[in-house]
Amino acid sequence: MFKNVVLIPTYNESESILTLIHQLKRLDVDIIVIDDDSPDGTSDLVKNLDSDRVKIINHGSKNGIGPAYLSGMNQAITAGYEKIVTMDADGSHLVEDVEVLISKSANYDVIMGTRWIPGGEISNWSTSRELLSKFGTWYARKCLNLPFKDLTGGLRIYDAKSLMKIDLGKIRSNGYCFQIEMIKALYSQSATIYEIPIHFIERRAGKSKMSANIVVEAFIRVSAWAVQRIIRPNADKLHYVK
Repeated sequence: MFKNVVLIPTYNESESILTLIHQLKRLDVDIIVIDDDSPDGTSDLVKNLDSDRVKIINHGSKNGIGPAYLSGMNQAITAGYEKIVTMDADGSHLVEDVEVLISKSANYDVIMGTRWIPGGEISNWSTSRELLSKFGTWYARKCLNLPFKDLTGGLRIYDAKSLMKIDLGKIRSNGYCFQIEMIKALYSQSATIYEIPIHFIERRAGKSKMSANIVVEAFIRVSAWAVQRIIRPNADKLHYVK
């Protein structure tokens, strides 16, 4: 067992998951795949690897990325891992960037892979998709008074001890809003958070999970949190503390 583990939520990622796992195996990490009952056989592909370094969580019906990550985090904490990496299954996050983030993670509670700082890069995104992502982070930063430049990115490293200080059961967001709420919760508990530029590449296989529902959820939740901050400035600190 290595001290670091990579969590990979999947739904219909049979075209990319084995390539990603193969690339990750050159790092000193274990791997947990959390599958939402993919009808394309993603889970079976992972099971058939029969590797001590790769575990699968069968997460039942399609519940979304938020609950999948929480299941993986709880299992990783129970197993005793020190650092918990989160990343997409579709090839949009580079293993080279994972390696860099791990090398910088020792002195921080959270390392965020960030697209919108000097050195960050995007490939194969439309202008509209890029603007949507930038607006989402801008809006969340303003509403929640967060200083970070990329709140919706999925490539991160969490220190297990820092996750144990918050009540993960209070994290209720799904979709990309989950990424915002995780930073919101940890920042409220004075976690040390550092951003590192990454190269994000639009998925190389499979179908994007982005939808109007994901965007609407994020807008509604962030707006509600903004109102809550005005009414109860210390609400986050009290809400997420274990």
